[in-house]
Amino acid sequence: MKKLLNTALLLFAVLMTSCTAPDAWELVSKDSNIRFVLENKQENLSYSVFYKDGVAMEKSLLGLVMDNCEYGKNAQFVSASAVKDISNAYQLKSGKKMNTTEECREQTFTFRTKEDKQFDLIVRIYNDGVAFRYELPGEDGQMHTIQAEHTEFAVPVNGKAWIHPYDWNDRHKPSYEQYCQSEIDIRSECGHGRGWAFPMLFNTNGVWMMITEAHLDGSYPATHIDNAGTGKAYKIRFPEPDEPIVPDAVEPVSELPWFTPWRAIIIGDNLNTIFQTQMISHLNPASVVNDESWIKAGRASWSWWSNGGTPRDYKAQLKYVDLSAEMGWEYMLIDAGWQRMGNGGTMEDVVKYAQQKGVGVWLWYHSGAGRDNDSIPTHRLMSDPELRRAEMQRISEIGVKGIKVDFFDTDKQRIIQLYPALLKDAADNHLLVDLHGATLPRGFERTYPNMLTTEAIRGAETLGRQERCDQAAKHNATVPFTRNVVGSMDYTPVTFSDKVRQGVPAIRKTTMGHQLALAVVFESGFQCFADKAESYLSLPEQPKQFLKDVPAAWDESILLAGYPADYAVVARRSGDIWYIGGISGKEEEREIEFTLPAGCEGKSFTMIIDGKDKDSFDYMPVENTNGTVKVKVLPNGGFAGMIR
Repeated sequence: MKKLLNTALLLFAVLMTSCTAPDAWELVSKDSNIRFVLENKQENLSYSVFYKDGVAMEKSLLGLVMDNCEYGKNAQFVSASAVKDISNAYQLKSGKKMNTTEECREQTFTFRTKEDKQFDLIVRIYNDGVAFRYELPGEDGQMHTIQAEHTEFAVPVNGKAWIHPYDWNDRHKPSYEQYCQSEIDIRSECGHGRGWAFPMLFNTNGVWMMITEAHLDGSYPATHIDNAGTGKAYKIRFPEPDEPIVPDAVEPVSELPWFTPWRAIIIGDNLNTIFQTQMISHLNPASVVNDESWIKAGRASWSWWSNGGTPRDYKAQLKYVDLSAEMGWEYMLIDAGWQRMGNGGTMEDVVKYAQQKGVGVWLWYHSGAGRDNDSIPTHRLMSDPELRRAEMQRISEIGVKGIKVDFFDTDKQRIIQLYPALLKDAADNHLLVDLHGATLPRGFERTYPNMLTTEAIRGAETLGRQERCDQAAKHNATVPFTRNVVGSMDYTPVTFSDKVRQGVPAIRKTTMGHQLALAVVFESGFQCFADKAESYLSLPEQPKQFLKDVPAAWDESILLAGYPADYAVVARRSGDIWYIGGISGKEEEREIEFTLPAGCEGKSFTMIIDGKDKDSFDYMPVENTNGTVKVKVLPNGGFAGMIR
């Protein structure tokens, strides 16, 4: 009898154990290097990330508050889906690598709140990182509000961070134009009290890691980061209430079902893993453009940088059409003021002239953000759906190829909704798009491949101030590792002249070699070369030929060497031709050493390098190399080359 009783008790214990809901789960990357661990313990849903034998992300809270209900605290586990392998090859029309493949594993974890409301955590794990987002299922026809998102990123503190502050200044307009704070302590707070911008770069526990956001569909504002998490961990923060363009609340509002943006964590042994990642594109929906044959990346000339009044001058614009034709550049851009063009012709006349020269014309527009009720129709052309479609149809029919849309000026949800609406209407009218004065790229280029670039950078247009010229080299050597990682960057580079502002020139501190190299170091599907026509036409033959040859879209991109804010050497391939660009962010003479891409060993080519001073070039033959190249550069110097 006693034996039977013990057996019954043992069986009961086994049954009770088998009925107990699990409280931890693990998802492992295909190469087994990255582990995502999800836990539902101590009344909180949390996660950790491990890379090889080390901790990449310490235990970090998950969850959100919707309609004043907690999703993540005291959650009850419901189920975990089977792990799904994803392998999806697709093609982009521009970017660091146009033919790409998404390879990852996905698993969905379902929970219930204490109010019996269901929610999912969807996790994808790649060989170069992990991403997750929340799904709030249902279909009740009601609008719901997320009051807060608890998502934390508890980055281990034994390392350094490179982060751009959220762009907050006296204009209160988040255009992502702050300088990066380099090698700061991890989890240190931003001085202005508004938090940090994505992407955030870290070197911690022996790994490089980047944290950012992907996929904005209009159901959520763009977010940024503060230090309000546990132990000053980084935590999701909604836009600032006093971003001025619209008076809207900052909390997301949507019907169900509702998917939040992806929270993406890129991880690797070296900076090249960060540099090469295409995770942000992977996390976005496939292209909605059926016929993409008309979408072509390219280079452009632009008169505004050297003289802001020239978009109103017909004859001046013809000069830049001629420049593009001479250089073999696909486009030219007419900036703000073209509606008042005079001196012999109109915008329409420029387009006709450009068509004869084989050059496509782009036009500047204000986004109309915050001008919804403006009585002047031209002020709200891009924000009013009917006016927008009519204008896009009109300019497309006369042969305009693209639009540069500027001044979005907030990350609140209503303006985020404008991006996909604008991109879709542009695609319907075969118009390419440059989102200027816009939020940081989150991967629109996959769904709307007609979007070729986004600003979200302190670019060359700010070089009319001497203090910004003084910081340009360090800034240029930082953003290949931060901002440009997550998407094409409309910096408008390669400016050899001194920019004149209100009659006062700001003196360029970077060398001619440095500026030439930016055509390779900076990636943009619409690469707008900003200097005046005379600067390009008067270049020595080899640098001029380099700018004629260098493309704006790439089959492969590699970081050959570099360190944020110090230097960067980048190789990009188009077809069988490799282009090399190297820049120094240091105000000192130095020698930069790097290894050429595989297959380039033994090939002979000429490197265009710094001359005797910052305003001249020199040339360095490279012959029979074993793959290692050393280049001497001047302070703030650089070099460029082409390997056939």
